[in-house]
Amino acid sequence: MTAEYKDTVSQGPFLAFTRICLNNWHYISKKVLTLNEEINFFTGHSGSGKSTVIDAMQLVLYANTDGRGFFNKAAADDSDRSLIEYLRGMVNIGDNNEFSYLRNQNFSSTIVLELKRTDTEEYQCIGIVFDVETASNEISRRFFWHKGPLWENEYRSETRTLSIREVEACLNSRYGKEEHFSTSHNERFRRILYETYLGGLDSEKFPLLFKRAIPFRMNIKLEDFVKEYICTEQNIHMEDMQESVMQYGRMRRRIEDTSREIAQLRAIEEAFNAFVSLEDKISKYQWFAKKLEILDTRSRIRHINERTAAGKEDLNRQAEALKSTEEQIRALTIQSDELLRRIASTGYEELKNQLASLNELCQQLSHSEAKWQKTALALKQWENEEITSNQTLWDIEEFEQRTISRETLMRLKASLSVMEEDTEKLRQETVTRLNELKRKEKQLKEELDQLQAGSKAYPKYLEEAREYIQRRLLEETGKSVDVFVLADLLEVENDMWRNAVEGYLGNNKLSLVVPPKYAKEALQIYSELDKKRYYSVAVLDTQKALVSESPVLADSLAEEVRVRESYLAPYMKFLLGKVVKCSFVDALTSCKIGITPECLLYHSFRLQYINPEHYTRMAYIGKDSLRKRIRLVQEELLAADREKQPLEAVLKDCARIQGLETLKNPAEEYLQWQADMGVWKKKESEKTALTRRLDELLAQNVKQLEEEREAFLDLCEGKKKERDHLRELILGRKNELERFAHTLTELEETAADQNRQLDENTNHDRELNAYLADKDHVRYDKEREAYESKARILAEQSNKAREALMSLRTEYVRRYPGRNVPVSARDNTAYDCLLKRLSCDDLERFKEQASRQARSAVEHFKDDFMYKIRSAIKEAVLRTEELNRIISRLDFGKDKYQFVIGRCQGADGRYYDMFMDEALEVDPSQLDHSFENQMNLFSMEHETHYGELMGELINIFIPPENAAPEQLEEAKRNMEKYADYRTYLSFDMQQLVQNGDEVIKIRLSRMLRKNSGGEGQNPLYVALLASFAQAYRIGQPLRLRRSPAIRLVILDEAFSKMDAEKVASCIELIRGLGFQAIISATNDKIQNYVENVDRTFVFANPNKKSISIQEFERGRLKELVQEMDI
Repeated sequence: MTAEYKDTVSQGPFLAFTRICLNNWHYISKKVLTLNEEINFFTGHSGSGKSTVIDAMQLVLYANTDGRGFFNKAAADDSDRSLIEYLRGMVNIGDNNEFSYLRNQNFSSTIVLELKRTDTEEYQCIGIVFDVETASNEISRRFFWHKGPLWENEYRSETRTLSIREVEACLNSRYGKEEHFSTSHNERFRRILYETYLGGLDSEKFPLLFKRAIPFRMNIKLEDFVKEYICTEQNIHMEDMQESVMQYGRMRRRIEDTSREIAQLRAIEEAFNAFVSLEDKISKYQWFAKKLEILDTRSRIRHINERTAAGKEDLNRQAEALKSTEEQIRALTIQSDELLRRIASTGYEELKNQLASLNELCQQLSHSEAKWQKTALALKQWENEEITSNQTLWDIEEFEQRTISRETLMRLKASLSVMEEDTEKLRQETVTRLNELKRKEKQLKEELDQLQAGSKAYPKYLEEAREYIQRRLLEETGKSVDVFVLADLLEVENDMWRNAVEGYLGNNKLSLVVPPKYAKEALQIYSELDKKRYYSVAVLDTQKALVSESPVLADSLAEEVRVRESYLAPYMKFLLGKVVKCSFVDALTSCKIGITPECLLYHSFRLQYINPEHYTRMAYIGKDSLRKRIRLVQEELLAADREKQPLEAVLKDCARIQGLETLKNPAEEYLQWQADMGVWKKKESEKTALTRRLDELLAQNVKQLEEEREAFLDLCEGKKKERDHLRELILGRKNELERFAHTLTELEETAADQNRQLDENTNHDRELNAYLADKDHVRYDKEREAYESKARILAEQSNKAREALMSLRTEYVRRYPGRNVPVSARDNTAYDCLLKRLSCDDLERFKEQASRQARSAVEHFKDDFMYKIRSAIKEAVLRTEELNRIISRLDFGKDKYQFVIGRCQGADGRYYDMFMDEALEVDPSQLDHSFENQMNLFSMEHETHYGELMGELINIFIPPENAAPEQLEEAKRNMEKYADYRTYLSFDMQQLVQNGDEVIKIRLSRMLRKNSGGEGQNPLYVALLASFAQAYRIGQPLRLRRSPAIRLVILDEAFSKMDAEKVASCIELIRGLGFQAIISATNDKIQNYVENVDRTFVFANPNKKSISIQEFERGRLKELVQEMDI
């Protein structure tokens, strides 16, 4: 770099990043980094946290909390991080993508960058504060800016990071309205950030350049580098041009479509006329039906009036007859009463009343007789029961003979009560036992279902304990650990010794087992269980058992057991290695511990049979155990069923006995019945005597008087029936007349409603009257039904006609959606208007419009596309020239470089001259107006040379009619390609080598293919730095600068393939251009950097949970070298 250029740079003030404040960001709890205004160096092992700080800076500089596209792109690994992982500090805890978080309570995080203006030393800060709710991972954010340096409290209280609300409060209390700003909107903050706070940077180009430079890699083609970093793409909108060209095509097709549309509209017109004709007939027939309904209603009104008049005459006649009948009843009643007075004077009537009272009393007394008989019959059932004592049978016999005394009755009641209580007690005992058997049967059935389904049906408490330990192991270890029952991991080789193994192991085979590395956690979790419920559960310490050594005797029971997991072998040897198999009982005493196949065990000088339950119902080892247990459970179910049968018979007997008579009523009630039976016999004798006395009186004159009175009473009764019948007739007639009146009112209202609902139609009325006049006997209801039937038939035809019309209209609307005509409209006005307009259109006028549109399409193609492409190419050339002016002043060792831009060397280069030709201006009015030559692009000078190429591009931008999705996608790709001005250019750099007075130019694109080392990196870094110089307006005259801007450059793994000399040259170039730089590299390249940088930051993250950062000034080189142990 020339001294003159260095002076120019150094004179210009800029915004330097001086400090970075981080709170609760990834593995950093709180940290403030102090940056040098020139060259800063980040170093450390891969994963030590360099990218953590760089990503924090990027998040603020891009005002982008998404992080996609830049988070962790500066890191050596390829992992992607998200914002929540950075904020909560995600920590990997296993090999299966298992993780946890450092921060598991709600918290806040801050990232703040401090900037200083180098000439005035004025400070300002930009930053962001987050509030994080860990339960839902919900994140709230707030970007902010304020004048002045970082806060002394580093945006923290005494115990924690300040929240959004607290930061807002501090901003409002410490600064004036113009001295701070905050917002939660990324885009709003980003706009102000680039326009004001960072010194007026290009909001589109700067973040793109900055973001791409950080993970900058050297394995990029030179041409791609220039496209990506120097000549970036520009949005050239082609919509107007494309629409104009496509509109011309549509207008040409419109001429052809119009005739087809007219034909379709005429078909719609014919279908509509047919439909309207049917609708008119339906409307007429419906009018006839309504009119006939009115005539029928009026006919019914006349009929009701006639019936009402006849009913009133009949009612008058019935009223006269009722009056006459009532007079006759009064006369007959007087005569009957006179005869009754004469009979009463003889005493006959009094005796008759006494007899009636006596009959009533005897009837009541006879009820006691019936109840006694019923009770005696019920008591007789006790004779058939074995439990009935002889004394009770004798007492029942006395009750039957009606000679029972009070004392005997009380004894009988007591004995029956005792038998009832004994029966109830027996019933309860039987029900209890039967319920126990049913519960047992239910458990056995459930167990059988599990066994038949392949499950070993372990005890419920064991399964609960296993599930609990398995769930807690997942919580503690983060892994799904299998918890086995020991029996599931064993198999007996020889069936002869299966019972012996099952029986000797006993409850040991139900121990819970986990792999040895989880044994310690399993034992700890077991201690959490409820000892009262789970005291029978045991957990095997497989970790200790694995390393135990136990002697195994010859012919021991351990030989018969095979384990599925090798870590169980030592434990089985421990349990069974000292138990000797003995085929005969005599051999047992020669062993310390011996066992026979019949499960006879000799142990501790004792001979004892093993509990059969251990090798029958509790047989769990191997698949054969399932079959054995299934058989045993089935046998127990059969035994339970056999035991139930006699109990059910006992219940049946108890139910029968409890249904017998037990004399529940009080003894006085039964004794009263007995007394009533004695009185009843006496009263029956009195009734016989009274009846005889009445018969004697009847033999005298009383009989004649009684007969005469009976005759009068019969006549009177007949007249009363006649009277009642007349009353019913009168009431019925009155009701009928009321109904007639009500019906008449309804019919008159109906007629009025019908008249209101029927519109007047003189023609229809005249036609219907003429039709009815020819009829002799008109049945209005039948005629109405006939017309309604005709209307229904026509309605079906009309529906079909309407469907045909709707089908034609739907097809029309589908083919011409832009017409905006209703498909279901009742009229055809919209279609008729369209048909009239289209039929009268002059096709020549369409041709004239198409001609004008063709000229407009050419103008759009040139104005909206060709001129914009040309302008973009010219802008790229000017930008390249500006960059060349910048890098012409730079010395990179002895090398100088220069950008070269020109025509694309590929097939697309043939369009270059068409865009750059000076004769591009066209007068569209010179186009031929003839219909066949509207799109003739060859009539002017430019079209003469490039008309064919222009036609090619125009066709590229117009997708084919009714294009498939694949064709549309291909057209889109072509449009994106050819709307990019870089498609028509080639890009390169050349090295300028001074050879005496001659300057030799060497194309670098070929050289870089051969040289992938440091020599190949030089020009790319020169180009990259030149781009940053241009973006930051470095070297621009002071009078043209709007305000100082930042000059930050961040390079990751910078100069990785360069030697120390080249690294020094690159850093000197960065320093000379006036950049503030952060260079990141792993510590194995530290020797190439530390002597050339101003401040070094050493990152370490030994436990992958906490990042430590140490800062070293340039003068502390030896201390740094000792720290890094290099």
